[in-house]
Amino acid sequence: MAVLRSTGLIEAPMATVGAALRHTRTAETGLAALGVRGRALTSADSLLVPGDELAFRLAAFTLTTRIVRADADGLSSVLVSGPLARLRHDTAVAQVGPRTLLTDSVRWTSPFGPLGRIGDVALGRRLVLDVLAARIRAVRELAESWASREVVVGAAIVHGGRLLAQQRSYPASHAGQWELPGGRVEPGEDESEAVVRECREELDVDVRPTGRLGTDVPLDNGMLLRIHTAELKDPAQRPTAVEHRDVRWVGAAELPALDWLETDRVLLHTLRELLRD
Repeated sequence: MAVLRSTGLIEAPMATVGAALRHTRTAETGLAALGVRGRALTSADSLLVPGDELAFRLAAFTLTTRIVRADADGLSSVLVSGPLARLRHDTAVAQVGPRTLLTDSVRWTSPFGPLGRIGDVALGRRLVLDVLAARIRAVRELAESWASREVVVGAAIVHGGRLLAQQRSYPASHAGQWELPGGRVEPGEDESEAVVRECREELDVDVRPTGRLGTDVPLDNGMLLRIHTAELKDPAQRPTAVEHRDVRWVGAAELPALDWLETDRVLLHTLRELLRD
């Protein structure tokens, strides 16, 4: 099996780099300069989630891959169909001071035995290295353009193995849809303080932030949604819908049945894992 790796440092937080890595634009624009046409088959101009597929076309060949992992630590995909016998692409991210180290690795097995291995040496490896370099450039450009955006925090509050969701009452275009509690970080606040304040204002409860969850989510208004996990300071407190139509505790199996806002829907696979853990 052939294995190639490429690395790059990006001037952006790890959660922001993770979002750029998941964005369909990265796959499409990062490879176009090399004559490789890529497109998402199941998502359009959004963040990729497990189960989404990507199709790449080079000359007469079309190769389709499926996303099998998309989380705060990176992205992985495997071959669905194409001229190769086997293919796996793994990208890992790690915080290095104020920057993020991105490591791309591709493993593949060519068809045709020894002849296929000769083709790997003559053509395949150079193409793969060029593709990885182009991909890192695309992720860097997108992540660094997002890094200065204003942050909106969301709170994934878990109690008794269930997640708190709230149902919007306005605006009319989103009334009845579900989301996580949260809001923008105000001047002078850090993100944890914003989580505490927003939960007090929207739910009339005091929470304790416990960590970060998943990647950032770019919003249409030019901001970034960043999710924090939290727990009730007093487990006996009952959240109330101060500003919303309703609040509800939901289990992992119930998450897909709710009509989530699109920005929250891309978090569902991460929220399911949180509840399972």
